[in-house]
Amino acid sequence: MMTVPKNLTLLFVCSGFLSCNSLPKSEFKPHKFPSEEAFIGAVKRASQSMGMVRAKVDYPTLDGDHEEGELCQNAFNKAVSDMVKMAKGKGADAIVNVKSVVFYEGGQHENYPSPECSDDGMEGQVLTEATAVKWK
Repeated sequence: MMTVPKNLTLLFVCSGFLSCNSLPKSEFKPHKFPSEEAFIGAVKRASQSMGMVRAKVDYPTLDGDHEEGELCQNAFNKAVSDMVKMAKGKGADAIVNVKSVVFYEGGQHENYPSPECSDDGMEGQVLTEATAVKWK
């Protein structure tokens, strides 16, 4: 039977404790969906289209304090808020037909009226698009 020196055993035990605490603390900033200026579907209000707006938000997924769905929803809300700012910069009043966009291997893509994020294990991403409109 092989014996391990006490110093080496102590080193393994200490490094085990330190490795558990080495994940960086993520800075989660909550974002609300701008429901007064962004609409998931079409609206029954007269408007003039001012073009498409698109946004991309990357976010850390290694956050032990928040669930994956909550992180995705929060990133989606931030992306929608970013699109509202872009639309207002173009002179629009709101954005309609807000969708998340998912690209698949082979070039196919799908649009969803709900938050859909991609996740590579360390970082997540949400892509969004909407139509900027000016109310008549």
